Amino acid sequence: MTGTFIVFDGLPGSGKGTQIKKAFEYIFDKSKKYDNILVTDEPTNGPYGLAIRELFKQQKTSADCKAELFQAFIDDRQWHIENVIKPLIEKDFVVICDRYKYSSIAYQTVQGTDFEKVFASHKDFLAPDLALIMDVSPEEGHKRISYAKDEKRQDSDKFRELDFITNLRKHFLDLPTNLPNENIQIIDANVSISKVFEQIKPLIDKVLH
Repeated sequence: MTGTFIVFDGLPGSGKGTQIKKAFEYIFDKSKKYDNILVTDEPTNGPYGLAIRELFKQQKTSADCKAELFQAFIDDRQWHIENVIKPLIEKDFVVICDRYKYSSIAYQTVQGTDFEKVFASHKDFLAPDLALIMDVSPEEGHKRISYAKDEKRQDSDKFRELDFITNLRKHFLDLPTNLPNENIQIIDANVSISKVFEQIKPLIDKVLH
């Protein structure tokens, strides 16, 4: 038996975290056979993931430390696959990952790393059974982020400015074309939480082993 690997990815402000919670509850309640379920995320809390978080602290603009981040994300993802994702899938877990190689392809290209270099370095990583790209208009995403910032009294970071999000969206939307052999589904996240999940449910049902 092997488990199921599902990725949620996409723009900031797309409601990704909310949909991951709903997916977890939906799968867990579906059957006792899905009691073994884990949510993991990237960057990880492993050695390379911690290095990424330190690099983030050094950044003053989105282009800072791009070469170091490029390599650190590759190392972190390899660590994540070998130490978390693969072992759990082999034990018949459902693994839900919050962000994956799709974020690297989009974010690092917009940060200024050559697209061909980024793409070539990430295309051969383990493909999930299902990759859900949460798509929201840049304006709506930015509005949601700004509201959350006001609620939490936190400053928006350099990756959440409207221009950056607008450029980011183009690369996320190109993923199904650039990776045609992977099960990448674009989800309309502009609608209500329940309507977003109605799009996701049948896709999850189709890939659960």
